[in-house]
Amino acid sequence: MNNKINWISELNVILNSAEAKIDGKKVNLGIALDIFEKLFIEVKEKKSNVWWVGNGGSSAICSHLSQDVLNKLGIKSFCFSDASLVTCMANDFGYEDVYSKPLTVYLQKNDLLIAISSSGESKNILNCVDYAQKNNINIITLSAFDENNQLWNRDAALSLFLECNLYGHAEIGHAALCHAVIETLWKKNIEDFH
Repeated sequence: MNNKINWISELNVILNSAEAKIDGKKVNLGIALDIFEKLFIEVKEKKSNVWWVGNGGSSAICSHLSQDVLNKLGIKSFCFSDASLVTCMANDFGYEDVYSKPLTVYLQKNDLLIAISSSGESKNILNCVDYAQKNNINIITLSAFDENNQLWNRDAALSLFLECNLYGHAEIGHAALCHAVIETLWKKNIEDFH
């Protein structure tokens, strides 16, 4: 069989075996995605914000999904993709606080933080989660690779994990899980959101 077809087949297996936790307790993926949807609905009803954080490919996913949440769901959604802001924060506070420092200014009660890290070990992403936890902000995490990673094992309203060892599988898988929620919610409520 073609190796590229194998890659796609492996992605399908990885997505179908995705693991989920709600408040630290393992649950069925379908239940978890329903909670994901519910968290978006709560943010919209409270006129709050969704904040996305990720590095590299995960940052690109954050940017893409943030605009989808704004465009398709009518929810205020932001990610830190401004190069001037990112380099300023990294220069002045260190890369480990490149996102958490702006969150100390922007994050408000009833906001939602979505933290994505394939390894689940990125210090700057973990710092955002820690800050949000201290301020009682709902958190969704998406991680992969090793089930012992810190992000998967942090307290969060919802955690999603993909058992894989390739960045492409992790990144496309995380995007697919988020798109599954965003697009089904958009299709279900298309009249309500526009």
